[in-house]
Amino acid sequence: MDKYLYSFEKCPACNSRQSEVKHLFDTVLLGEICAVNKCSSCGLVYKEFAPTARGMEKIYSNDYVHFLDNSSVTDNLPEINSAKQKLQRCRNLLDNKKSPSQLKLLDIGCGSGSFVRIAQNLGYSAQGIDPYLPSELESSYLHKRSPESVDANSYDIAVLLNVAEHLDEPRKMFSSIYDLLKPTGVMLLTCPYGDSLARQIYRGAWGHLALEEHLLFWTPASLTHMLREIGFKGKVSYRIAGTPFPYGRIKQQVDIPSKSSQLNYSNQDKSQSCTTPDNAQKNDQKHHRRSFQSYIWQLARYTQRQEITANVIRSLMHLTHTGDYLEYAIKVE
Repeated sequence: MDKYLYSFEKCPACNSRQSEVKHLFDTVLLGEICAVNKCSSCGLVYKEFAPTARGMEKIYSNDYVHFLDNSSVTDNLPEINSAKQKLQRCRNLLDNKKSPSQLKLLDIGCGSGSFVRIAQNLGYSAQGIDPYLPSELESSYLHKRSPESVDANSYDIAVLLNVAEHLDEPRKMFSSIYDLLKPTGVMLLTCPYGDSLARQIYRGAWGHLALEEHLLFWTPASLTHMLREIGFKGKVSYRIAGTPFPYGRIKQQVDIPSKSSQLNYSNQDKSQSCTTPDNAQKNDQKHHRRSFQSYIWQLARYTQRQEITANVIRSLMHLTHTGDYLEYAIKVE
């Protein structure tokens, strides 16, 4: 564990002591059993460990999924519609009459840059930065750098898509974003929703939590608590989105919390691979579930292409709190 992980000594969001943290359940992080806790002060759900520099390198290799280049995003209607909805949320908070071309946007943790390209095609003056950006993806608008190196008061909109869950020092990151935004600026982020039904019911089998790079699981309350302390004073706007419950469950890699299960897992896996009538029936059932879920995802993808219908469904998901993702925006002042 010393090579790849270290322990959070306090709540990463509000610095509350471990004595003020409630243990929820256990999961696995880089081969180690890891507690999942909830801060009693701010409500942040988080893993007790975070990767060291060596652990980060192990996770964020050049073939990391967010660095897979996808240049042909202009004909990707679901992504375009989603980006338009997010940018409209920012425009609503900006409360000014500037056109997109007059607004400077920075995508922090930009990955392959697909959101930046969509924003540019929608007329925004958009750039992207990522401290782990592979050299082959660097360009005139994608840069390998961190937000603390960006000039102060230089952007109208800062966007963090699927980034806030990865942070081991969130206060440092969000303080840098506060500095680079103009006093009238807006920050928007998306991340797994810490109080989702999927997290509460599926626990360690929740798909977002099972990803090793996912450390923090935010709620509107935990974000607002931290960001107010940093200096954000403006209006908050958010919605619950993502995968609707009961979807979002995956098969756990090991039985938790029994540590002996880690030792026995490979033998169990081999024994379960034998072709018996019972196993054959289970495999058929799994195939049926996968086929049905594939159909559901195809239907969802089709729906996302219909902008008005997709926005109505998003509104219903927010009202019922059945999603497992959070879209959150806050104004500086």
